[in-house]
Amino acid sequence: MHILLTNDDGVEAPGLRALVEVLAPHARLTVVAPDRQRSAMGLAITLHSALQVDELDPPLPGIALYRCSGTPTDCVAIAVYALCSTPPDLVISGINDGPNLGEDILYSGTVGGAIEGRILAVPSIAVSALRPTDGLVPAYQTAAQVTARLVEAWQRGLRVPEDVVLNVNVPSLTLARLSGFAVTTLGRRDYEAEVRIEHDTEGRHHYWIYGGARDTSPAPDTDVAAVASGKVSITPITYRLTAYRFVHDLQRILPGDLLSARPDAPADDEWRP
Repeated sequence: MHILLTNDDGVEAPGLRALVEVLAPHARLTVVAPDRQRSAMGLAITLHSALQVDELDPPLPGIALYRCSGTPTDCVAIAVYALCSTPPDLVISGINDGPNLGEDILYSGTVGGAIEGRILAVPSIAVSALRPTDGLVPAYQTAAQVTARLVEAWQRGLRVPEDVVLNVNVPSLTLARLSGFAVTTLGRRDYEAEVRIEHDTEGRHHYWIYGGARDTSPAPDTDVAAVASGKVSITPITYRLTAYRFVHDLQRILPGDLLSARPDAPADDEWRP
């Protein structure tokens, strides 16, 4: 099995290293990861400047390892179109340092890398490890072992629809202490977002967006509730964003003269509010 690995924490990230060590005995690995921290990039892709890609000495024999100056989406696109001698059978993005739950996935570079794989017709998984409350490093080895189990399921015939990505969140626990696995829906992540303004010596303003998640009571059957109970959350997500349940309602409530307007109606410069 040929697996393409990427992440948004950078090519030197410990979560990526844990994945390589656990998966190397079971698959052929191509690793293409950003040269630096690229969190919260979502599906950003670089279109107006050249990207630098360097091949590095692999940590283990038989692994192709590349460092890319772009985003996770760039890494996957360049790997599939230019670097992989044969198409990958699976894209795995991670292991992210911290969760990607609920609305997090809209910003996550980890999830963005996986979605790009799925857009390019490669089955994809995004994997994140929660940070422990004691300040230690996340349990990357646990998340890597969980990922290996999913890879084994794929090798045994697991298949998902062509527009679905599996978003996996692993509690910061040892494998033995996990409470199990749960197939979940996306929950809600409530943040205390703030903007801090700083001033430099030349009088210019600098704005920093920051803030942590609030403690809330998560709805049952969601990813947030699953990891809070010590379970691995596996959420099937899709990049097809049409609100299908609202299409017919929108057709019904829009003004009739708007829907019947001719496409050759007044030119832009003739429109008036």
